[in-house]
Amino acid sequence: MVRGQRLIAALAVALLCAPGTWLRSEAEPALPRDIAVARIIGGAPTPAAQWELAGVWQYRAPSSFFGGFSAMLALEQGRFAAFTDRGYRMIFTAPDLPAPQMVMSRQAVPPGQEYTLTDIESATRDPATGSYWLGYEQVHTIQRSTIAGRSDGVRDLRDAVRWPDNSGIEAMVRLADGRFVIVPEGRREGLIFSADPVGVGAPATFRFRSPAKGYEATDMAQLPDGRLLVLMRKLARPSRTVWPPFSALLAIGEPPQAGGEFAPTIALQLDRVIPRENYEGLALRPRGDGRVDVWVMSDDNFSIIQRSLLAKLVFDPQI
Repeated sequence: MVRGQRLIAALAVALLCAPGTWLRSEAEPALPRDIAVARIIGGAPTPAAQWELAGVWQYRAPSSFFGGFSAMLALEQGRFAAFTDRGYRMIFTAPDLPAPQMVMSRQAVPPGQEYTLTDIESATRDPATGSYWLGYEQVHTIQRSTIAGRSDGVRDLRDAVRWPDNSGIEAMVRLADGRFVIVPEGRREGLIFSADPVGVGAPATFRFRSPAKGYEATDMAQLPDGRLLVLMRKLARPSRTVWPPFSALLAIGEPPQAGGEFAPTIALQLDRVIPRENYEGLALRPRGDGRVDVWVMSDDNFSIIQRSLLAKLVFDPQI
């Protein structure tokens, strides 16, 4: 029965992702000139005392290049960078700020790799320099970029890992101490680099234990207290009340050590708080009162029946 449920969910997702099956109608084959954002849900309490919902916004644009947001970074001055699995990025201001702005562009890659470095699934950043790192699925590659967005180095991990092509660097975070932690999709062994993975040697490994059956890490970020906040998703059995067929949660755990185990515990079940979607992007912004703004963004799979949603939650680690 469990195998059958998984098959149904997998077939549903395959239909969502199949090119041309659910593709948006009237989509322009060019970067969007106008991106609309609208608040669809207001603030509300959640079942967990440490968490509250500040709002949910939907982004839209009549462009075949818009959507597929799979990683997100918090920048200065209330801005974010969201990256897509077609190699584009959107720089935008928080939607709860006055006159939010959004602009999309192609993520710069080394010459000759425009058609290989496209499927961005993870991102992390050094706040001191502004440099950021992107993880690419299928080619298992990490790219470093400057604060201006220029490519500044590439590391192919295929000599160090034995991941299948449809897996990859799903979640990646640069820790405050300079180490990099990577959790690949569908695997139970993660990587730890002692420093910038583009420049250092072989990584160490750690065991990854999911806090709930079927949930996989899609993004992660480091909280001000040093712990890791992990965005997780699983395929759910589709029904009239469960659609799109995804379930999501947030988990928290201490950063892993080489040879150890990373076992975060559930902090918030998102299905009870925000609309079901394929949430893959996570970004944090500390507040002056000790709380943390937690932003999560969905990958719409370029489907007409899914949405690009951005949710803002407020986490109080002091409770």
